[in-house]
Amino acid sequence: MNGETEGLSVIDEIRRIAGFENVSNSQQDLICASYDASLAAAMPSLVVNFKKTEHIAPVVKALNRAKLPFVARAAGTNLCGAAINLAGGAVLNLAGLKKIRQIDTVNKLAVVEPGVVNLSLQEELKKFGFFYAPDPASQKVCTIGGNIAQNAGGPLCLRYGVTCDHIEKLEAVLPDGSERIFSRKDSGPDILSLFCQSEGTLGIIKTAWLKILPIPQKITSFICFFEDVESSMKAVSMIIASGIVPRAMEEVDALSIEAAGEKRAIPERAGALLIVELEGDRPREESKISEIFSACGGFSIEKTSDPSRREELWRIRKESYPALARIGENVMVEDGVVPRPRLPEAVKKIKAVIAENRLRAGLIFHAGDGNIHPNIVFDQRDKEETLRVKKAGEEILKICIELDGDISGEHGIGVEKRKAMNLRYGPETLIFFKKIKDALDPDNLANPDKKIPLSIGQIKPLKDPYSQLTPQAAEILKELKERSLKGIKTAVSSKLKKGKKGEAVYLSCVNLKSVKDFDRENMTITVESGMTVRELKKFLRKEGLDISLPDEDIAMGAAAAEGRYENMRDLVTGAEMADAGGALIKLGGKTIKSVSGYNVFPLMIGSRGAFAFILSMTLKIKNPAYDENERKVIALKNGGDFSKDPLLVKIKKALDPLNLLNPHIFNDL
Repeated sequence: MNGETEGLSVIDEIRRIAGFENVSNSQQDLICASYDASLAAAMPSLVVNFKKTEHIAPVVKALNRAKLPFVARAAGTNLCGAAINLAGGAVLNLAGLKKIRQIDTVNKLAVVEPGVVNLSLQEELKKFGFFYAPDPASQKVCTIGGNIAQNAGGPLCLRYGVTCDHIEKLEAVLPDGSERIFSRKDSGPDILSLFCQSEGTLGIIKTAWLKILPIPQKITSFICFFEDVESSMKAVSMIIASGIVPRAMEEVDALSIEAAGEKRAIPERAGALLIVELEGDRPREESKISEIFSACGGFSIEKTSDPSRREELWRIRKESYPALARIGENVMVEDGVVPRPRLPEAVKKIKAVIAENRLRAGLIFHAGDGNIHPNIVFDQRDKEETLRVKKAGEEILKICIELDGDISGEHGIGVEKRKAMNLRYGPETLIFFKKIKDALDPDNLANPDKKIPLSIGQIKPLKDPYSQLTPQAAEILKELKERSLKGIKTAVSSKLKKGKKGEAVYLSCVNLKSVKDFDRENMTITVESGMTVRELKKFLRKEGLDISLPDEDIAMGAAAAEGRYENMRDLVTGAEMADAGGALIKLGGKTIKSVSGYNVFPLMIGSRGAFAFILSMTLKIKNPAYDENERKVIALKNGGDFSKDPLLVKIKKALDPLNLLNPHIFNDL
């Protein structure tokens, strides 16, 4: 503490930094900051309204010195309770930081502050003929900082990916008040991606450099009605299985359509509406989609490229949630996700849960992602009904886990789904997440007690994480556990079976060669880390499929650990890994959206095996007949010495305190 702040209370110090008028502990302001769009609420002790980004770091430093917990928020549209301060500390309101600092159409970048509203950015970009792909349903009010914290999706993420896929650089304020800029061009592990979907628990976004794209010259929208949701889900599965990658594929059920006030605009027997969009001239895909619609009982099919008509069609989807909010006092929005072929089964089970609990819900889907939003209409003042709503929500999440899905596709965990994390993950994986949190925020000040359960392992996960291991992978875990007990260091290799590198003993993934799961309908494949890229592509070509990687004789695990391909992060949807002690860490799965845990796997890319031993990966595949062009650049990632990076050193010490895995990488530990 310097001379100017000596003797000041923390609130006086923060007022000196941010301005007296921008710091409040009035009852009215505290109540306004005590809730978000979820059912959760907690009263803070202080609200700081920011007008300048340069005030964030010194305010956080002051809070850190006082050990006062803080939560960053802006629009408060969060649906899982991530924007409230459970520990009663400070709420840092970033809504006033809404400058679009630069739009660079040459380098295709927009530089923005965290409080910029998503739709405001879209409208500004449109003037230049560009757009920003992540488009969550709340885009009229949600902010870029919140989108990054939750790794938001939206209809366009089917083709373009989630928020993390569109960030080139981030300037962040860490929990101790220090500042860092993270870039895709940084050598070594991808720290930038770790901040996406961290829900503000690892730091605060100060500035974001976002990738922007030219608006497509032609967009064709299909709209089709079905008698029931199950029939429409079959159409979705068939489109995905064909290998077609639409721009968007969205669905609403009859109640949602009715709530949006569009009942007279649809056929009387319609129980579901499906919207599918394609970019450019795609006559083969258009013909195939029409064929699938008819085969699944679709009717009143309309196709249009007229922008005004397209906007009319999309209004039904975009207004469905706010419309449901108008027909009930409250709406609880669930956010489960399942592999796309399992959508019909998920829908059937979710509808049964709604009926059994005597509730009413509109079903809204990011259908192409397998992301289901059951919007349950209820009155929170009715305690008995509210209990039934919460019970139904828990049962819906269990259904998603049992169907190889996840408890959140885009809304996050916060406090409301924190307990369910024990059902989703084994204790070893949750401990792995907690070690990362502790490394970056040892005092648990940044959005404390969110995302990770307070009691790990007290509830048994619904799916045994060890049940699907191959014997070869189980042997790797056993070997690593025995070595850790003896203090034997391991040099990870994709080729050598025996031998040493200095004081470390080699351990190879050469025997990990199996295709663990090939899901053509879902367009994913799970392979062990010893399989080479060439072997993988050979397998896929026999099936008429491919993957966006070059034909090379390098093991998949080695390719990831070396950071060999820039687009590996975009292809991987799940992974199995072994930590330094031989514990199994399971990340993601077969869904293309999953935001329940920390976004850890990108941290492994380029880490050279220093954090974990990769056992298997689940990857997105494609049908070259419909997807002949690469949408991601494949490039050799820049190598370099990252062993002195203070954040990576902290993470290494937390995950591998004895420096057992590839000890030569962080040889100064």
